[in-house]
Amino acid sequence: MTKRWTALALVLWGTALTGTALTGTVGATALDFGVSYHGGAQGGGWARVGVSDFPALGGRVSAGLSTRAAEVGYGRSLALPPLGVVTARVDAAVALTGGVRMSSRLGGSVGPVALNLWAAGFSTSAGRIDPLALWNFDATDSRERGVAADLRARYRVSRTLIAVAGGEFGGQNMGTVGVEGRRELTRTLPPEEGAQPGDEPETEPVGTLTWRAGVRAGQNVLGVTGGVSYAAESGLNLGLDALVGPKAFGITGSVDAGELLGPGSSVRLYAAYEPWRTTTTPLRAGLAATRPLGGGEVGLNVSGGRSVDGTTGYGARLTYTLPLGESTQP
Repeated sequence: MTKRWTALALVLWGTALTGTALTGTVGATALDFGVSYHGGAQGGGWARVGVSDFPALGGRVSAGLSTRAAEVGYGRSLALPPLGVVTARVDAAVALTGGVRMSSRLGGSVGPVALNLWAAGFSTSAGRIDPLALWNFDATDSRERGVAADLRARYRVSRTLIAVAGGEFGGQNMGTVGVEGRRELTRTLPPEEGAQPGDEPETEPVGTLTWRAGVRAGQNVLGVTGGVSYAAESGLNLGLDALVGPKAFGITGSVDAGELLGPGSSVRLYAAYEPWRTTTTPLRAGLAATRPLGGGEVGLNVSGGRSVDGTTGYGARLTYTLPLGESTQP
């Protein structure tokens, strides 16, 4: 079975690289370079070079080769009335030590309902492809082999209220239901010179406050969920979510400092403590920053965490993305 998956992924990767060669390098949107070091039980280095957002086959192709794996991805958006815009993406990675990871993502909307589906099958762990993947803010399945799926639906009840439902299937099956609300925050401006008593005061937006509430239930987890986010006009974003139940507790938070390092930059700090998770890293934390440099963008990612078996790991990655210009292809 592993040999079949490996052969299929290699074919997909070869197709993407062939398309790149036939179309010409000027069509590539960007070249990606990256190096990293990770410590822990099995520490070591990592290096990667690739091309991303390449217009081909009516969509966008990405391909890369690292010291751990060969990767290829293909994404496309289609207008399908009355569904609106439907987006789809397929990714495959072949570990150089053996094993394959393949995933697909599909998203679209029908009237007030938005649907997103993600599915994956793998015969090697995510850490063997990307050594920092297990410490991402979003929980990543850490199993060596298996299948997984994630389904999410959002129904817009009104302009400021959304009903949400979802399910995670694979190593730890569970479902969620809840609601999300949003409120625009404003502040009153000082009255202008010449304003008359009784005139409506002028206001300006200062940010958006979003709240979340719901229930999560499944294997080894049962509890209520709640969260709040604040997005300021300055670009600052704060988020905090928690799960509390009879035998479960978890909390996640993030701070996006916006253009703290200058125009076009980004800085994000995150942490997650979810001991109820059984197939992903329950403790994760990291810092990610990007900044324009020399016509491209340099990025730094420092992250770490503790796995289900108590093993501690950490890592740092330096990346550089160089745009090569837009293609005339659709």
